[in-house]
Amino acid sequence: MDVWGWMADLVTNYGYAGAFLISIFGNFTIFFPVPFTVTIYAFGATLNPLLLGLVCGIGSTIGEASAYLVGMGGRKVIKGRFEERLESAKRLIQRYGAAIIFIFALLPLPDDIILIPLGVLRYDLKKALGAMFLGKTIMLTFVAYAGRYSYSFVKDIFESGGVFGGVASVVLLVVILVAMMKIDWTRFIDDSDLK
Repeated sequence: MDVWGWMADLVTNYGYAGAFLISIFGNFTIFFPVPFTVTIYAFGATLNPLLLGLVCGIGSTIGEASAYLVGMGGRKVIKGRFEERLESAKRLIQRYGAAIIFIFALLPLPDDIILIPLGVLRYDLKKALGAMFLGKTIMLTFVAYAGRYSYSFVKDIFESGGVFGGVASVVLLVVILVAMMKIDWTRFIDDSDLK
């Protein structure tokens, strides 16, 4: 299946609704990365970039919620043995979690590698989705506006990520999850945080 052709046809035929669906699909999983931002970039020249960024920010947030839910399901797998360390990590993340999520959503970083661990820790879902929405909307609005100027140059850059980007994301996710379980997070928390 020609993913590029499919995305272009969807947005051409369905406009904002097509871009919304592409944004959900493009953020649904780390195992099959879809370069949806290229489509947003390309159609920033034909659709209203501000509205396109907003619609795609909503779709991206919905798609990224799947990573959080995967993490919640993964908690059952590691519950018990690492429960104390996970709770310590959770207290640490309560302090910086929204900022980290916002930064990952704003930058072209793999959001799943932070959302899955936050799901494991049962970080506040509303805060997670709020920070994700804000970061994704700003980033995708910028992408849509930038699409008016140099689509062909950026398309060449994004096409080269492919399978390597997906493999790198999975490896980084495994490293983060192992660190969450192996590190004694209580060393990083003030005594006042434990109360």
